[in-house]
Amino acid sequence: MVKADKEMPDWFKSGVEAALHAPTAMNQQKFLFSFDGNRVSAKAGMGFYAKVDLGIVKYHFEVGAGTEYFEWE
Repeated sequence: MVKADKEMPDWFKSGVEAALHAPTAMNQQKFLFSFDGNRVSAKAGMGFYAKVDLGIVKYHFEVGAGTEYFEWE
């Protein structure tokens, strides 16, 4: 669910935690978050409704992380 080559900042950890608690269409967590500085990437996995779920978890990531700390890639 997370790809990080270095220490994750607190805002990123909070965003990922919020995304993990997000209710998804199929109750599955098929997504991958990664970051580089203040740039965050979120990718959908394979499966039915994976792109719908990605939108749900991106919203919850923003709620948890706060939009002032990062930009979507």
